[in-house]
Amino acid sequence: MTLVWDTTMSTGIPRIDAQHQELIRKLNGLLHAMQKGRGKEEIEKLLDFLAEYVIKHFSDEEAEMERVNCPAAIANRIAHQHFIKRFTEFRERFKKEGASPRIVIDVQKTLMDWVIMHIRGVDTKLAASVTRKAEART
Repeated sequence: MTLVWDTTMSTGIPRIDAQHQELIRKLNGLLHAMQKGRGKEEIEKLLDFLAEYVIKHFSDEEAEMERVNCPAAIANRIAHQHFIKRFTEFRERFKKEGASPRIVIDVQKTLMDWVIMHIRGVDTKLAASVTRKAEART
């Protein structure tokens, strides 16, 4: 299953939306590489990139939520901590087991589904806060 970013994932902040789009592209690339049985090194490069990218993105997004006083800021930070924990566990498991069919399924179910549900369920709450802040300035 390939993930596709659409307007139901818009946060109202172009930089954050662009980061979400890049995150989805990289997750799709990871899943594709694993499904095709590509070399462990290629998959490890993608995992390393995602590990760094997710930390930067989460930091940027949390800062934006604080900046616009988004009511979802605390829930978002907690969700990010849980994702990092799951992602770290996944990386450790991959190092031990390689790209087994079970791990491919888990990537799709655990990581990819989480990202989409999180963006639509939590991150999009930024849009209302961005609008409120803009209206308050006028």
